[in-house]
Amino acid sequence: MEELIMRILDIEDRAREVISDARKADRELELRIKDDGRKLQSDIERKMEIKNADLRRIEQEDAERQIKKINDETEKSLAELEEKYEKNRDRWVDEIIANIVGR
Repeated sequence: MEELIMRILDIEDRAREVISDARKADRELELRIKDDGRKLQSDIERKMEIKNADLRRIEQEDAERQIKKINDETEKSLAELEEKYEKNRDRWVDEIIANIVGR
């Protein structure tokens, strides 16, 4: 009988060790999951910052291209207007004077 009690106590001690080890493993797993979650969150935030920087750069380049296009078109229009003025200046002056004088 005493041997049976000793075996039961031994089994109980081993069961407590198993439960203790399981709780320890559970805590370690929980800490690892939290740590992995923080690392994943940090990685996602870093990737978002890179993506946002890329998008800002792309938008800036697009805006600069549009500004250049507008400036080029404006310069072209001014050059055409300047050329038209140089070509027709004398005739326009004559027409204005004729209209004023009434010829």
